[in-house]
Amino acid sequence: MTDGNNLICVFTGSLVDVKYYKERLEELGIPSLWKDEFSSGTLVGMGGTPDNVDLYVDEEYEAKARNCIASFQDQ
Repeated sequence: MTDGNNLICVFTGSLVDVKYYKERLEELGIPSLWKDEFSSGTLVGMGGTPDNVDLYVDEEYEAKARNCIASFQDQ
């Protein structure tokens, strides 16, 4: 991954879905990370929803990642 300046959100959904897609992308050589405002919010006493987790990839992988996620969703 880069220094984080070129990250693009390619999917937002439940933590379960995001973890699944993250694993599939990494199997294809696409590094990714997820941001979970629900868990972060509970640490500091603020809210968030567990179905609002974002999956990010470097912008160079955006098209490939979106295509892969779309193909997984079609299965």
